[in-house]
Amino acid sequence: MGHLKRLAAPPHLKISAKEAVFTVHPSPGPHPKYECVPLLLIVRDYLKYAERAEEARKIIRAGKILVDGRPVKDYKFPVGLMDVVSIPETGENYRMLPIYRRGLDLVEIPEEESGFKLGRVVRKMHIRGGYIQITLHDGRNIRFEDVDEGRRISTKDTLKITIPSQSILGHLKLEEGRYGLLIRGPKQGIHGKILEIRRDVVYPAKPLVRLETSQGEVISILDYLMVIGEEEPWIRLPQ
Repeated sequence: MGHLKRLAAPPHLKISAKEAVFTVHPSPGPHPKYECVPLLLIVRDYLKYAERAEEARKIIRAGKILVDGRPVKDYKFPVGLMDVVSIPETGENYRMLPIYRRGLDLVEIPEEESGFKLGRVVRKMHIRGGYIQITLHDGRNIRFEDVDEGRRISTKDTLKITIPSQSILGHLKLEEGRYGLLIRGPKQGIHGKILEIRRDVVYPAKPLVRLETSQGEVISILDYLMVIGEEEPWIRLPQ
């Protein structure tokens, strides 16, 4: 595993670029290197449960931090979009969400939200046995034995699943009138009602989406959008 210099670290990390030369390099996992926060930084720099890296590693090795309902003991584990971080001893629960002009950050959520997460469908395929399998943005694979149920789900849709069991609680189609969140790009973190989806663009332009937000109407690339609710979001969003 290579090192990551602080000067080259993603700008959303809450670390000082000049405090030291290196910082924690995330392990290979469910999220890309520049779209996650290593678990050690969450314990030390975000939640302030430790002052030094060694103290944070001891807390993590003891299994006191849960990610998506499971204890994680790898201090380099990448925590990314929609992941739920829980500390059972304190009763705290957080969700990793994009915040406008700040990037990924932890948002405190109530206990009733800590048992589920939202996953954006990024891939859909037929697999051996005649089943349909979908892949979510965090690398999870869900197999549908009911082929008709699997056919109703399309890429860029969103599933509400329990964690850690991965039972499906809800399905959000990508369509106008839904509530969306921009998860990438310069307008990352802005959210609002989907007013229009434009797929009739000429190559090399990409399909666009228009949102009605608290800051007015916003236009962005459709690939940057994640559906997170019907008329209202299904999760708590940052204020």
